[in-house]
Amino acid sequence: MFIAKDLIYSITIPNLLDTLIMACLIYFVLAWLKDRRAFQILATVLGMGLFYALASRMGLVMTSVIFQYLWAAIIIVLAIVFQPEIREMLERASPIRYLSGNHTSVFKPDTIDETVKAVTELARQKIGALIVFQRLDRLSNFMLKGKPLDSLVSSEALIMIFQKGSPLHDGAVLISGDRIRAASCILPLSTEESLSSRFGTRHRAAVGLTERSDALCVVVSEERGEVSIVERKEISNYNKRSSFQTALERGLIYGRPQAQVVTPGLIHMFKSNWGLKLLSVAAAILMWFLVVGPQKSEIGMSIPIQYTNLPAGLEIKGHWMDRVDARVRGSEAGLSHLRPGSVKAIVDLGNVVTGLNYFRISNKNVQVPAGITIAKIRPSDLTLNIVATSRRALRVEPNFIEKLPDNSRITVTPSKVNIIGRKVDIEKIQSVVTAPIHVADLLGKKKVTVSVFTKPDNVKVESIDPMQVTVSLLIKESEH
Repeated sequence: MFIAKDLIYSITIPNLLDTLIMACLIYFVLAWLKDRRAFQILATVLGMGLFYALASRMGLVMTSVIFQYLWAAIIIVLAIVFQPEIREMLERASPIRYLSGNHTSVFKPDTIDETVKAVTELARQKIGALIVFQRLDRLSNFMLKGKPLDSLVSSEALIMIFQKGSPLHDGAVLISGDRIRAASCILPLSTEESLSSRFGTRHRAAVGLTERSDALCVVVSEERGEVSIVERKEISNYNKRSSFQTALERGLIYGRPQAQVVTPGLIHMFKSNWGLKLLSVAAAILMWFLVVGPQKSEIGMSIPIQYTNLPAGLEIKGHWMDRVDARVRGSEAGLSHLRPGSVKAIVDLGNVVTGLNYFRISNKNVQVPAGITIAKIRPSDLTLNIVATSRRALRVEPNFIEKLPDNSRITVTPSKVNIIGRKVDIEKIQSVVTAPIHVADLLGKKKVTVSVFTKPDNVKVESIDPMQVTVSLLIKESEH
């Protein structure tokens, strides 16, 4: 399991995007099921999943095996139990729902006026009524259509339908656009226990439908002559015709620009349900931690050795290792982000002495990014021969193959270079020589750049890059 530091350093843009998408999906499901009985079942299943994860972590073999075999049956049971909710969520998330052209703006002013006129008269006569306005969601999955109709919305038609002597008065009227689509429709009843007992079957049916869809329902109480609008499971009562008409227009998005309706909804979406949003984010982070975090991979790589703090006057003699092979372990995401040089072995030469020095490369000597560990290093032992060095400045002698003209003058830049090596070897050398120089080339170019060499091999020029000098030729004019 990652330690806190490793977890912090493992935060990347893809991981953040992955967690954000999962948090949104979790929030969508929880918000949809929050006020339903299915939410309790989902909470129980999530608790079982958390218990299974903890049992696996703690090494409870028998418990883990039993839960592992039970998950197949649990998934089938969930698909059966949540079948209506799954179908409803998929329909609500479908882009076809928004592209089909079925928008709430199709409700015309005449439709609302006729509805208000009919509801006012039904309330005056204390005739019970239930009117459903279909908006974006299709309602065929939630209600029995009853008797299909196809007539314009009019106050006379609505009053006639809900008269007690009418064969269509029992049930709901479905209105879509400016048409009455069906009458005597049966709606699903709400099982909400907190619903007041003063509300009868019509109100409970309206709440049940708005629990499952975005429909707007108008209810007229037969006992009290009270007019109510039910939207998003909320019941609002109206005593005045003007306030009822304003609320109905607002609910059907009539009489206001679309931006004025959407903007408050977006603000409300960001400000509401903070507890549920935090829970969704926490659940997504926990899922990432449990699913992605423990996944470890191991790869082999060749890592460079960096020698540091070599004291002045000492140098490494002979050949030495500049790389070792290592097996590095970490998450797949962490290993995929390794770059050349991000893993290297550091060998501190601050305490070396002349002669043979022995070192062991361990995990402490290897520099790795957070979240990455070293599983194996091969070879882990190395030997360095350290010798004392001396420094001396020597003249550079050009090495010409042919003879120079008598009236020529040679200039070497730089004229001297520093050489380092053992003192006994340096004292035997009087100068360093250049690579062979063809006089013909020098006569044509007047200037050439060549490398310098030293002998014996254990003496070298003090330079990071291969040392080069410039040899220039100047021809003196003859005097007559």
